[in-house]
Amino acid sequence: MKDILQVEGRLTPLSSKTHITYQFHLPEATDRLRVAFSYSPKRLEDPVKAKAMIHQALEQYAEPSQQERLKEKWESYAPLLNLLTLSVDDPDGFRGSAHRHPNEQLHLIGADISSPGFFSGRIQQGVWRVTISAHCIVTDNCEYQLLVQAEGGASDEVAAI
Repeated sequence: MKDILQVEGRLTPLSSKTHITYQFHLPEATDRLRVAFSYSPKRLEDPVKAKAMIHQALEQYAEPSQQERLKEKWESYAPLLNLLTLSVDDPDGFRGSAHRHPNEQLHLIGADISSPGFFSGRIQQGVWRVTISAHCIVTDNCEYQLLVQAEGGASDEVAAI
């Protein structure tokens, strides 16, 4: 197994509804890719901040006649969670996505078998892309780690760009 991309980053609430794309080059075909992704924290633990955010959302999205009633039950909307998801593109286009809630994920993309959400098929040489979609960041900071590894192939030589 050869590491071909290893990155980490930090997001804030301003990062919500944005996408971060990383590219890497496979100089030759390989048997499969292993994509490990994690982020933390998952939950907003501060109830004062959560209550303020929930009240703000209710004022923005709830029917005005229902807002006070819903604000009284604000705790039913907690806990508030960060949500980051992954999509992968091979040199020919979309290869699949993992729009899941767990903040620790491991995905395989291979010729014969792949994790749910990803298409099996040849792991060809060329430029691949992994996109992290930051759907919602509710904590002051959210740190992520992404590791892509190649398994098998004629040689283990892989270059990251």
